[in-house]
Amino acid sequence: MRVLATDFGGTRVKWGLFEGGRLLKKGLVSSLEFSDPYKFREHVLTLKWDVLVLGFAGLVKDHTVIHAPNHPNWEGYNLKEVFGDLRFHVENDANLFTLGEAFYGAAKGRKFVLGITLGTGVGGGLVIDGRIVKGYGGLGMEIGHITLDIDGPACNCGSYGCAEAFLGGFYFYEKVQRTFVRYGKSAPTSLKHLEEMARLGVKTAQLLWNDYGRYLGVFVASLINVFDPEIVVLGGGIAKAYDLFKDTMLNEIRRRRVAYVLDTEIAVSSLGEEAALWGGYHLVAGGSQV
Repeated sequence: MRVLATDFGGTRVKWGLFEGGRLLKKGLVSSLEFSDPYKFREHVLTLKWDVLVLGFAGLVKDHTVIHAPNHPNWEGYNLKEVFGDLRFHVENDANLFTLGEAFYGAAKGRKFVLGITLGTGVGGGLVIDGRIVKGYGGLGMEIGHITLDIDGPACNCGSYGCAEAFLGGFYFYEKVQRTFVRYGKSAPTSLKHLEEMARLGVKTAQLLWNDYGRYLGVFVASLINVFDPEIVVLGGGIAKAYDLFKDTMLNEIRRRRVAYVLDTEIAVSSLGEEAALWGGYHLVAGGSQV
């Protein structure tokens, strides 16, 4: 059985073709090419597969896209109607990330895994005893929309002060630009550029990453206090700069976690950009759907 696993993020779509526990090939395309799910259907049909797993950055209930802040044109579409008789599964991308890490990555062998994705937005997944936990209505673990500041900046979900509005790549880069302009300096062209500047010793860049770690630490400490996970796995593009914000993040976690939660392991994804793809494969091959 060939499984086509896709990770449909805010700006990019990653895909991997699996068979017999092996990743045969993979690819990457811009998500802007797929203004609606029918265009995406046309694209995936150019590949040979038996089952499709769509990892999607949004809320999908009963196969209908009900909220997709990065892809609003998808809202209202019933994906079962789009894909017709084709075999497919749809799952939140952060859930698949966590599932992949739990079975093949940094959390392999662990029973209670909390995953946090730090990309264009902020996502979360929870895997307990090998199964995805999604809540009563199947829409839980939207941890990026936990409020960190009741008077904080607007989030594209319609609320204010969400974790995503501080930690999501889109919002963090806006903050980076404002900060450099305020100090009369040329802003970095991307978060990757900001990472490079920090490694070269640019103080403003280092301070921004330190500040990012503080907010992330507050966020992670709150999640540890709620879930008491065995391990927390960080993924997404921003996690590649982990060493730049690790210390301030851990300091905040130590300050804010409750006393009985000691030494929760924090790890960075070992599967990188393939994590959600492996999670998609396991959803079909391993039967981890809830």
